[in-house]
Amino acid sequence: MTKRYFFLLIFISLIHISTKAQRNNLFFDITGGGGRLIPHHPEIRNLAGPVSFFNARFGLKTLGQKEWQRVYKYPEIGIGFSHNYLTSKSLGDPTAVYSFLNLPLTPASKLKLDLGVHLGFAWGFNPSTPQNQVNLAIGSACTAYASINLNTSIKIGQNFDLLLSAGGYHYSNGNMNKPNKGINMLGAETGLRYMLPKSDTELNTEPVDPIQKSSSVMVFGAWGWKKEVTYSLGFPIGSLNIGYYRTISHKSRLSTGVDLFLDKGTLYYTQKENLLKNKLAAGVFGGHELTFSHLSIVTQIGIYVRNPNPTDPFHYERLGIRYVIAKRIIPSLTLKAHEFKVDFVEWGLGFVLWKS
Repeated sequence: MTKRYFFLLIFISLIHISTKAQRNNLFFDITGGGGRLIPHHPEIRNLAGPVSFFNARFGLKTLGQKEWQRVYKYPEIGIGFSHNYLTSKSLGDPTAVYSFLNLPLTPASKLKLDLGVHLGFAWGFNPSTPQNQVNLAIGSACTAYASINLNTSIKIGQNFDLLLSAGGYHYSNGNMNKPNKGINMLGAETGLRYMLPKSDTELNTEPVDPIQKSSSVMVFGAWGWKKEVTYSLGFPIGSLNIGYYRTISHKSRLSTGVDLFLDKGTLYYTQKENLLKNKLAAGVFGGHELTFSHLSIVTQIGIYVRNPNPTDPFHYERLGIRYVIAKRIIPSLTLKAHEFKVDFVEWGLGFVLWKS
């Protein structure tokens, strides 16, 4: 079911990109390369080794029709397809579909640098089972996929660019199954970009209006699912948070607030009665959001003021994305983590209660 909804999202993205074809410059990339699986945990050292991968991407170069595009110096957006060949056949050879955002680091010229962020969904793993205990990294056939790359493009013809890229790649099943040590890879790619014939729309170079600083109060509720041990039943988990948010620039919003977590998995460690006080944790957080008009990338760090789970550290982290609909409704997909190890995926919905 999750895969079906993800492909629906990709289909909608394709339609969205196609409808802008007359107003933006479209391109198609093909790259290939190699790298190495990094054994970030002693139990997966036997899985380390060389890897290779192939990428195909379809995207567009924004021309500044939206203010956020001018703020970020005309970034590139689109969707991509990736296939990896891993050293250990106990892992499988995963395939991923993802959305991407390339943020320019240098002015437009024959030689360009940008920072690429990829986020998507992968499948094709051979998950850890009693029959496949060599794989102690991934406990499910489908995972999340993310990567960050430093990209260089060199113009070699009227419609062609040479592409060079290096970065990190990550797969994780979000603790919805065990094991969840994840896979981290470092690698480099090279390939070609073909620029489709340019549209008649000219680059919008209008200056960006000064930011109007504002404040708001938002509340988010979320639900999730996680496992505490391999091959065990999962536990439902929920969160509720309310926070004060302050927009300080076109790119940044600061936040602070309180969190409540209802975690039935805590009872696995404490062996206490199934009572609210034995499952309820509370914390305070501060954070930052990198904003792209209605979309934002959320980073928060919190400190527990109450936590009945004795195995958790005193702090937690949150990382994810949010999107504002109709000015007050905010679908949210975030990861709550301990020491940057995923605790659970928060599938949430938020509301703006007040805005200055």
